[in-house]
Amino acid sequence: MKHKESAQVRILLQKYREGSCTPQEAQRIENWLRILDKNSPDVEHNTEEKLLKASRKQVAKSIALPRNVYTIMRPYMRIAAALLLIPLAYILYTKPLPTPVVTRQQFSTVAGERKIIRLPDSTEVVLNASSKLIVSADFNEKKRNVKLSGEAYFRVAHDASKPFIVSTGKLQTRVLGTEFNVHAYDNESNIKVAVVKGRVRVSEKKQTGNAKQLGSILTHNLMLNYNLNNQHYTITTADAEKIASWQNGGLYFEDADIQEIVMALSRRYNCNIELADKPVGKCNYTIGFSREPLSEVLRVLNQLTGITYKSAQNKIIIHAKNCH
Repeated sequence: MKHKESAQVRILLQKYREGSCTPQEAQRIENWLRILDKNSPDVEHNTEEKLLKASRKQVAKSIALPRNVYTIMRPYMRIAAALLLIPLAYILYTKPLPTPVVTRQQFSTVAGERKIIRLPDSTEVVLNASSKLIVSADFNEKKRNVKLSGEAYFRVAHDASKPFIVSTGKLQTRVLGTEFNVHAYDNESNIKVAVVKGRVRVSEKKQTGNAKQLGSILTHNLMLNYNLNNQHYTITTADAEKIASWQNGGLYFEDADIQEIVMALSRRYNCNIELADKPVGKCNYTIGFSREPLSEVLRVLNQLTGITYKSAQNKIIIHAKNCH
């Protein structure tokens, strides 16, 4: 119990003994006296405590008397209250306070939505469309652990004593203070980590529980691309700021295939877009858009890649068999 609250209890008991309580305060004291014997710990280590316990029993008996007798007994109850000050204070001090239950936090977005999240350590996270971020219950104690499904841009507050770790499936991205973009949608086969500022280390979690670092430390404009199917990865130079331009409504694809582009458009414009067939050859593209409407993006892709598209039954169907 806090010292301030204990002092208030002592003052209230003193007023009761002197007979200067308000009716409401007197009733509060008498309620305490009624339940004191039930709630007090069974401690009788010396003669004083035995006498105090006997006083509590006597007070309890007086409460059970008829109303006219109860009124007469009030002066005696005031004396008892003074005697009970020490054990009552002991109970209030030693009674364990309920431990607050700390649960993990979860943030999510739907298609066509972006969200800015401020974490307890002042780290800022921008969550892209159709994404989910889970913040661990013990975040910012010894470590700063989060779990991402989707895409997010992290501006991590520097704290060398508490590493910031982003888990995305089999990969962990560990930083101390930096800015980077993580692309890790559950329905895609690649996880991409691109660094805008600072340094990050990407590791692969093994079945043994250990983590194996993938390549060297990533720095400005380096991107790690990890394939979940074959568990291979590449580290290449990339324009990380353009990759993260989705924060401002832009779209940028770095060596992306048609399937990845179609899924990104569907999330960005909150539209049902289907890929009717797969390309015969390898069709990967590096291309960017600002805030163009979907119709303009599709027109440009048609001219650039050779895909065709049509609208039917509230969805857009894309044919990419003859892409080039």
